[in-house]
Amino acid sequence: MKVYKVKVNNKVYEVEVEAVDEVKGSIETPAEPVKAEKVVSEGANSILAPIAGKVLEIKVKPGDMVAKGQTVAIIEAMKLENEIQSAFDGKVKDIVVGPGADVRNKDVLIVLE
Repeated sequence: MKVYKVKVNNKVYEVEVEAVDEVKGSIETPAEPVKAEKVVSEGANSILAPIAGKVLEIKVKPGDMVAKGQTVAIIEAMKLENEIQSAFDGKVKDIVVGPGADVRNKDVLIVLE
């Protein structure tokens, strides 16, 4: 078993690699898959910022109907524009932030009813 360090998106990971032969090689995996956390909603009524950044645009207004997967806002983070999508259907009740606002991870952006 060899241990290697791998750098992905400026984050360093340690990876164990085992040499196996073609005939009897196997891969052991954990019981539960590891999931990346990307929270975009809380409960059934709030769309949260999945990253910290500056709000460039809000693409909905109070009273609009929103479909699951619809882009509702754009946040700039690290010079990249990130489309924020709703995790569920609903009607826009309130918009908590506006263009130019700085938001942190998990800040409420939009409230649906």
